[in-house]
Amino acid sequence: MITMTVVAQVKPEKQQEFIHALTSFYSHEAEVKGLKNSMLYQEIKDPNGFRLITEWETQKDLEGYLRAEKFRVLLGALKILCKESEIRYSGIPEKGRQSSRTGALTMEEISLDGSFIPVVMKGNT
Repeated sequence: MITMTVVAQVKPEKQQEFIHALTSFYSHEAEVKGLKNSMLYQEIKDPNGFRLITEWETQKDLEGYLRAEKFRVLLGALKILCKESEIRYSGIPEKGRQSSRTGALTMEEISLDGSFIPVVMKGNT
């Protein structure tokens, strides 16, 4: 499985706008080819810290999304609403290897960590 994780530190005055933007943005995930799940988590100790985790069926599906207008809109929202943000990928095979991890946390790791609570969880599985 391919995972894209957005780690964001939202501007305090933009927190509700950020949640609304991401929940409405991913509410039609069935229309996005290859998107299996999207989950938005908020940090317990820092209510301005968020993680958006999206799971993709294939690398090709994720690459298609990264070229799409929806992804450019997401980048624009991150630029306007966040103090800082980072996008991480995992499960993308390196040339000549079966698979690799690039540092993104899995849903299980976040649940066990206990430092994030779910804001929105949707799935197509």
